[in-house]
Amino acid sequence: MPVHQQDFLGALSAVTIFGPGLIGGSLGLALQKRLPDCDLRFWTRASSVEKTAAVFPSALVTHDACKAVEGASLIVFCCPVEAMEKPAREMANAVDPGAVITDAGSVKAAVVRMMEPLFGNRFVGAHPMAGSEQSGVQFANDSLYEGATCILTPTETTSKEALAQVNDFWSLAGCRTLQMSPEHHDRLVARSSHLPHALASALVNTVAETTPEALEVTGSGFRDTTRIAAGPESMWAGIFLENRREVLAALGELHQKIDDFAGFLERGDYEAMEKFLSRAREVRKDLE
Repeated sequence: MPVHQQDFLGALSAVTIFGPGLIGGSLGLALQKRLPDCDLRFWTRASSVEKTAAVFPSALVTHDACKAVEGASLIVFCCPVEAMEKPAREMANAVDPGAVITDAGSVKAAVVRMMEPLFGNRFVGAHPMAGSEQSGVQFANDSLYEGATCILTPTETTSKEALAQVNDFWSLAGCRTLQMSPEHHDRLVARSSHLPHALASALVNTVAETTPEALEVTGSGFRDTTRIAAGPESMWAGIFLENRREVLAALGELHQKIDDFAGFLERGDYEAMEKFLSRAREVRKDLE
């Protein structure tokens, strides 16, 4: 472990996680495993305090945002993007001057626009590319982030020290980190993450609404392709709306490919269809 990382982790005495669902809960478990002496705190809705405390009996669990961040050296927002602003504003004046703030939101430009005015150069946007179709702290696991890519989205005003600390933090959780602008992040994940979820949901709804009896004869192909459609609708609705411009552009690009495919069928063009399928197969093989 590099010396600068040892210094940072040694000073990481208290971490506050806002939103201990699957993402925040898994992060908490990973920290307990990798940094057992760290003082963990969780902020959650009043109705979820008892459930979170059952998973983290030794941690402070509260619905008081200011109490949650008292003395914290690092604060992580893991709640849905549309739910970040209210607790962030409530606790902004209670944060220690040297504390660093990051997040795990699936959209970055909107989060950065919201957080930088509150926390200045101490905020570093992040998106760990990890999760599942399940939701809730009861599904949290300490290995969720192992081997995952975490995208950091610093801006021109981001403190270099804060960026290094957030990089070390997500590395500690098990992630491989890389950096890009918030806007470039939103463009890429619209194609790699948001579009697949929209497509899976559209496929399920198409079959369910037009030929529901086909659901009785589905195989692993249909189930594998549509697995992510089982994700929490409230979270995904927020993601799509926050990144609507890039998602709409991605949907337009996909629509063109579907039109191309329909054209092959209409013309009975075997050669064009084979070429289309071959390219997809080769690209997919490279993802293994």
